[in-house]
Amino acid sequence: MLEDVPDATSHLVDALSAITAQLVDDSSDSGSTLYQIAGTCVNVLDADAAGIMVVDPRGGVAVVAASDERARLVELLQTQIDQGPCIDCIRTSEMVEASDLREFTGRWPDFTSAVLEAGYRSVLAVPMRLDGRTVGGLNLLYTQTEAISAHDRGLSVILARLAVLGLTQERGEPRTGRLAERTMSLLNDRVHVGHATGLVAGTLGIAPAAARAALEDYAQGNGVALRDVARRITEGSVRPAELLVRQS
Repeated sequence: MLEDVPDATSHLVDALSAITAQLVDDSSDSGSTLYQIAGTCVNVLDADAAGIMVVDPRGGVAVVAASDERARLVELLQTQIDQGPCIDCIRTSEMVEASDLREFTGRWPDFTSAVLEAGYRSVLAVPMRLDGRTVGGLNLLYTQTEAISAHDRGLSVILARLAVLGLTQERGEPRTGRLAERTMSLLNDRVHVGHATGLVAGTLGIAPAAARAALEDYAQGNGVALRDVARRITEGSVRPAELLVRQS
């Protein structure tokens, strides 16, 4: 597995660098990025094949990328028979691992029969989530029966998230305009946070670093954006002393 390979870290960095380069390159499209991710699952996670399915807004699911033709057919089979680990992971929004597909013939009878015949013995399906809902699934296929390591499961989640970014990435002028808009928003937020930090530090008689930490802890503890907490402090709807009360 990945952790046993001496050059694993360098290999992983190269793979992630290639994917992120495509995400910021306007000449690359979503399809290219998803194929890159499917290939990375094979090259970095030691999967024998990989595929990506997405929820079709018109209904059902569709195959959008695969590391090879055999993997594409396996993914396509799941969409046609509405059965399999990736279908389940999309429905439940939970990772599905089948370390020995022979033990899942009762759960996915048609799928396991076809996939075992194709030479695969284990599967890992990872949900792709966006804003709290599942928009697709990343499917890793192995020709050996083996338990997937926690390390590789964690990396598969990262790749699934990158796949979501690939699907949602804006291209062309809209992206450039959005960047300018978000940059201005970020700069304005920094002014608000800086003002609030100074106000909290002065009112409570604590160091600016401690005041900033109190703002961040309050925001995280209450599920509120830091910029919103800063605005509440400067507007007076939240008093500086409340930051410490809510943490205790």
